[in-house]
Amino acid sequence: MRIILIEDNPQVRELVKSLLAEHHPEAVVVGEADAIANGHDLLTRVPADLWLLDIELRDGSVFALLDGLEPTLLENTALVFLTAFGTYDYVIEALRKSAVDYLLKPVDPEKLSAALAKVWAKLPQRSLHKRLDDLRGMLQNQLKPLPKMDKIPLFLPRGIVRYVAVDDICYIKADKNMAYVYTASEPNKQISTVRGLGDYKRTLIDRCGFVLIEKSLLVNSKYIARYEPLERSVELTDGTTVSASRDGGRQLLEYFRSIFRTGG
Repeated sequence: MRIILIEDNPQVRELVKSLLAEHHPEAVVVGEADAIANGHDLLTRVPADLWLLDIELRDGSVFALLDGLEPTLLENTALVFLTAFGTYDYVIEALRKSAVDYLLKPVDPEKLSAALAKVWAKLPQRSLHKRLDDLRGMLQNQLKPLPKMDKIPLFLPRGIVRYVAVDDICYIKADKNMAYVYTASEPNKQISTVRGLGDYKRTLIDRCGFVLIEKSLLVNSKYIARYEPLERSVELTDGTTVSASRDGGRQLLEYFRSIFRTGG
């Protein structure tokens, strides 16, 4: 099997190649690229059975890469998108609804094997153009700029609602169906809410610069002072140190890189 891999993170490219070498020596990466600029020529010039494509490259969206390709090329080549763990829920939902295959980064060996098995089975990619158009439409609707929120409501026990400034929130930690909010103005106090982390996650990630560094820990990037990737420790401006999961640490590094890509 011939594979083209287009991904702007060199660590992800190396991981995919090492997984292929270890588990699927019959699958060979015949071409690599890290951007739209060099990816488009690669797709049109080098024959392949499978394209593994990052959804968001450093110089733009994967759709800019796919635009202009001959329809027969798309229909005759298997396509699997790569997207980061912890990416916005609407991206995953759009991929599912459009029935376009995808793998979460960091790539799981079993999921990669399942994707390759579908390619080996030569499953028909009926209406791939339509599915890609559906995916593009759903993402474009969600990617419209959202205004930054200044305050959010916290739902407390006994029906109390407390309206707090987003910039005052350092981090939110989840525990079962509760979420505990820690603020800069009250550093020695936690605010207990009756809502889970999921109720706050999308709004704060999409619109307020928060990063999910661990499945139960959402941190305001404003208060991040230092990140140690080897230990996966995050030091906050008040001296507090919290831990990131392996996937959360990668998501945090991706957030830092995105600042330079967007000029934010």
